[in-house]
Amino acid sequence: MFRFFQRHADLAVLFLRLGIAVVFVYHGYHKLWGSGVQRSIDHFARLGMPMSAFTSYAIAGVEFFGGIMVGLGLLTRQASLALALTLLISLAVIHRHSTFGEMEQVVQLLLLSLAALFSGSGSWSLENFVRKHGD
Repeated sequence: MFRFFQRHADLAVLFLRLGIAVVFVYHGYHKLWGSGVQRSIDHFARLGMPMSAFTSYAIAGVEFFGGIMVGLGLLTRQASLALALTLLISLAVIHRHSTFGEMEQVVQLLLLSLAALFSGSGSWSLENFVRKHGD
Protein backbone atom coordinates (compact mmCIF):
# COMPACT_ATOMS: atom_id res chain seq x y z
CA MET A 1 0.00 0.00 0.00
CA PHE A 2 2.75 2.47 0.88
CA ARG A 3 4.51 1.77 -2.42
CA PHE A 4 1.64 3.58 -4.12
CA PHE A 5 2.40 6.69 -2.08
CA GLN A 6 6.14 6.36 -2.69
CA ARG A 7 5.57 6.14 -6.45
CA HIS A 8 3.41 9.26 -6.35
CA ALA A 9 5.40 11.30 -3.83
CA ASP A 10 5.68 14.09 -6.40
CA LEU A 11 1.98 14.80 -5.83
CA ALA A 12 2.91 16.20 -2.40
CA VAL A 13 4.31 19.34 -4.05
CA LEU A 14 1.12 19.71 -6.11
CA PHE A 15 -1.04 19.48 -2.96
CA LEU A 16 1.25 21.97 -1.21
CA ARG A 17 0.95 24.41 -4.09
CA LEU A 18 -2.83 24.03 -4.35
CA GLY A 19 -3.25 24.58 -0.62
CA ILE A 20 -1.26 27.78 -0.81
CA ALA A 21 -3.13 28.93 -3.92
CA VAL A 22 -6.62 28.47 -2.51
CA VAL A 23 -5.94 30.59 0.56
CA PHE A 24 -4.01 33.37 -1.17
CA VAL A 25 -6.30 33.68 -4.18
CA TYR A 26 -9.34 33.84 -1.89
CA HIS A 27 -7.89 36.55 0.35
CA GLY A 28 -6.31 38.49 -2.49
CA TYR A 29 -9.55 38.49 -4.48
CA HIS A 30 -11.53 39.97 -1.60
CA LYS A 31 -8.89 42.64 -1.06
CA LEU A 32 -8.85 43.56 -4.76
CA TRP A 33 -12.50 43.34 -5.74
CA GLY A 34 -14.51 42.30 -2.74
CA SER A 35 -15.63 43.84 0.49
CA GLY A 36 -12.13 43.83 1.94
CA VAL A 37 -10.71 46.65 -0.21
CA GLN A 38 -11.73 49.58 1.92
CA ARG A 39 -11.32 47.64 5.15
CA SER A 40 -7.73 46.81 4.20
CA ILE A 41 -6.94 50.41 3.23
CA ASP A 42 -8.45 51.71 6.48
CA HIS A 43 -6.52 49.15 8.51
CA PHE A 44 -3.20 50.16 6.94
CA ALA A 45 -4.03 53.84 7.46
CA ARG A 46 -4.74 53.18 11.18
CA LEU A 47 -1.35 51.49 11.43
CA GLY A 48 0.22 54.66 10.03
CA MET A 49 1.48 53.04 6.85
CA PRO A 50 2.29 55.58 4.16
CA MET A 51 0.36 55.20 0.92
CA SER A 52 -2.12 52.84 2.55
CA ALA A 53 -4.21 52.43 -0.62
CA PHE A 54 -1.16 51.56 -2.74
CA THR A 55 0.15 49.21 -0.04
CA SER A 56 -3.21 47.50 0.24
CA TYR A 57 -3.51 46.93 -3.50
CA ALA A 58 0.13 45.82 -3.77
CA ILE A 59 -0.30 43.21 -1.05
CA ALA A 60 -3.62 42.07 -2.49
CA GLY A 61 -2.00 41.76 -5.93
CA VAL A 62 0.83 39.66 -4.56
CA GLU A 63 -1.66 37.45 -2.75
CA PHE A 64 -4.04 37.02 -5.70
CA PHE A 65 -1.63 36.76 -8.61
CA GLY A 66 1.10 35.07 -6.59
CA GLY A 67 -1.44 32.49 -5.43
CA ILE A 68 -2.48 31.82 -9.02
CA MET A 69 1.14 31.43 -10.11
CA VAL A 70 1.95 29.03 -7.28
CA GLY A 71 -1.23 27.04 -7.93
CA LEU A 72 -0.41 26.66 -11.62
CA GLY A 73 3.21 25.92 -10.89
CA LEU A 74 4.46 28.82 -12.98
CA LEU A 75 7.37 30.89 -11.64
CA THR A 76 6.69 29.09 -8.38
CA ARG A 77 9.88 30.09 -6.61
CA GLN A 78 9.54 33.76 -7.49
CA ALA A 79 5.87 33.89 -6.47
CA SER A 80 6.59 31.96 -3.27
CA LEU A 81 9.35 34.40 -2.39
CA ALA A 82 7.00 37.37 -2.93
CA LEU A 83 4.35 35.68 -0.77
CA ALA A 84 6.86 34.86 1.96
CA LEU A 85 8.14 38.46 2.03
CA THR A 86 4.56 39.75 2.23
CA LEU A 87 3.91 37.44 5.17
CA LEU A 88 7.10 38.50 6.94
CA ILE A 89 6.03 42.13 6.59
CA SER A 90 2.60 41.18 7.90
CA LEU A 91 4.15 39.54 10.96
CA ALA A 92 6.45 42.49 11.60
CA VAL A 93 3.94 45.29 11.01
CA ILE A 94 0.40 44.02 11.48
CA HIS A 95 0.84 41.13 13.92
CA ARG A 96 3.78 42.34 15.98
CA HIS A 97 1.66 42.59 19.13
CA SER A 98 -0.66 39.67 18.34
CA THR A 99 -0.90 36.45 20.27
CA PHE A 100 0.24 33.28 18.55
CA GLY A 101 -3.40 32.28 18.07
CA GLU A 102 -4.05 35.50 16.18
CA MET A 103 -1.01 35.08 13.93
CA GLU A 104 -1.16 31.30 13.58
CA GLN A 105 -2.50 31.32 10.00
CA VAL A 106 0.15 33.81 8.92
CA VAL A 107 2.92 31.64 10.38
CA GLN A 108 1.50 28.53 8.70
CA LEU A 109 1.27 30.28 5.33
CA LEU A 110 4.80 31.62 5.73
CA LEU A 111 6.12 28.09 6.35
CA LEU A 112 4.15 26.72 3.40
CA SER A 113 5.44 29.51 1.16
CA LEU A 114 8.99 28.76 2.25
CA ALA A 115 8.42 25.06 1.52
CA ALA A 116 7.23 25.95 -1.99
CA LEU A 117 10.20 28.29 -2.42
CA PHE A 118 12.63 25.49 -1.64
CA SER A 119 10.75 22.64 -3.36
CA GLY A 120 9.94 24.51 -6.55
CA SER A 121 7.03 23.64 -8.79
CA GLY A 122 7.45 19.88 -8.95
CA SER A 123 6.56 17.58 -11.82
CA TRP A 124 2.83 18.41 -11.82
CA SER A 125 3.20 22.00 -12.95
CA LEU A 126 3.11 24.29 -15.95
CA GLU A 127 6.82 24.93 -15.50
CA ASN A 128 7.54 21.23 -15.92
CA PHE A 129 5.13 20.93 -18.86
CA VAL A 130 6.79 23.85 -20.65
CA ARG A 131 10.23 22.46 -19.87
CA LYS A 132 9.31 19.09 -21.39
CA HIS A 133 7.24 20.30 -24.37
CA GLY A 134 8.56 23.79 -25.08
CA ASP A 135 10.87 24.50 -27.93
